[in-house]
Amino acid sequence: MQLLNDIKKRPNSYGLDGGYREYVAFFNGVNAATCGRLLEGFSEHLARKLGEGQNLYWALIVVRLGVAPREVRDINELRGSEEEKVVELLFRELEEFVANHVGEQNSRAPGFPR
Repeated sequence: MQLLNDIKKRPNSYGLDGGYREYVAFFNGVNAATCGRLLEGFSEHLARKLGEGQNLYWALIVVRLGVAPREVRDINELRGSEEEKVVELLFRELEEFVANHVGEQNSRAPGFPR
């Protein structure tokens, strides 16, 4: 979780500008480096909170949760003031997900350290 906090506090150190789309790309890259295991189950975790969307991309579910009740179909539909809120939500959800699932995944692939 320390790594997540560092990425959030110092995005420039990771080549990021702090925008939602860049975080999405970054976490997709980290997920690819772990053969899809880091975010395995993350979409389902988010869909349970949304109450729908098991078939949706995790990044869109975060946006939908963050801007509800406004309906969005694409992560590029974020308005300026919504982006900061959605970034905060992304990190809260990742922290919760990693805290609850890292123990299960440690035996299969590396992920974020606790």
